[in-house]
Amino acid sequence: MNDLTIVGNVTAEPVVRFSEGSGRGVLRFDVAVNRRRFNKEQNRWIDDPAVFHHVVAFGQLAENAAESIEKGTEVVIVGQLADDSYEKEGEKRRLVVLEAQIIAPSLRFATAKLTKVTRGQDTDE
Repeated sequence: MNDLTIVGNVTAEPVVRFSEGSGRGVLRFDVAVNRRRFNKEQNRWIDDPAVFHHVVAFGQLAENAAESIEKGTEVVIVGQLADDSYEKEGEKRRLVVLEAQIIAPSLRFATAKLTKVTRGQDTDE
């Protein structure tokens, strides 16, 4: 498995939608990853430009994440890169997304209180 882990801030309010066919939750949002490195020559920390990642989650994870995170939340996401191809105005487009298997709030600058969701409500298990 080639998992990718990112830590960054949610850039807009995540919204969950439900597919017409299965009724399965689909959540899409963007995360800005700010990188900081130490420049030995200047003897100081330098902030590199932010890198933005498109994130998608499905099923119970999508619904739980939509209830738990908001714009500005620092999150830890583990997932795999996926190709999201679609057509817009007759033109084929392609977007690389991080398909999340795990979404968690970072507790570096926040606290969280967890509420367990009843199992068996989703086919993701």
